[in-house]
Amino acid sequence: MIADGRFALVKTTLLDFPGRVAAAVFLPGCHLRCPYCHNPDFVEPARFNLPGVLGCTIEDFEVFLKKRRNVLGGVVFSGGEALLHPLLPELIGLVNSCALGVKLDTAGLLPQKLENVLNSFKIDYVAMDLKTSPHRYEELGWKVNDGTTVGELWDRGLKTLEDAEVDFEVRTTMVPGLVDYGVLEELRTWAERADLWAWQSYGPGDTLNPEWSSLSAKDEEHIRKWITRLKSNVRIVIR
Repeated sequence: MIADGRFALVKTTLLDFPGRVAAAVFLPGCHLRCPYCHNPDFVEPARFNLPGVLGCTIEDFEVFLKKRRNVLGGVVFSGGEALLHPLLPELIGLVNSCALGVKLDTAGLLPQKLENVLNSFKIDYVAMDLKTSPHRYEELGWKVNDGTTVGELWDRGLKTLEDAEVDFEVRTTMVPGLVDYGVLEELRTWAERADLWAWQSYGPGDTLNPEWSSLSAKDEEHIRKWITRLKSNVRIVIR
């Protein structure tokens, strides 16, 4: 599906772009294989067959933007990993040409690609994932090729965001077995460089590995106690 240029378009979202009514573009393809991923159709393009939102092409998207530019406040680009998709620059360019805001979601492991996008286009907001402790990323399918650690990649990505003076947040999903208080303490080093640290609730659903679809998550009251205990310098919200 990457080759034939199709992607998913959600025409309206009130949740994904802080403070804006937005559309969301989901681009297939990812370099991770998180077993709990709730977007498996975009991680494995062979599964790219959800009804109702798929089959959009860049020509369709251009027509959509022209019709909705006076209604929307922006467009969110997500995935999969949006930075991997060859159409991302052209798609962002179309949104920029309509004077709409752009939010980019990224797993945070491609700092050079992130820098290229920030240098080439107007990006209004970035959400970067801190999924679990850096040394556990092999459990998420990450393969180290040149000896660079996940922590080093985060450092480079965060510095890129800081230098670009773009609004950004970091996000951690409270996945049972992968995120606990000790992991959050470890992630705080990186999270405190952001404007906001979003703790996302984990819920049942269609996951890449079906065994993870019905895990029991921590309740919100328990997670709120972690916020008090952590005493972090970054603002934390629970979503």
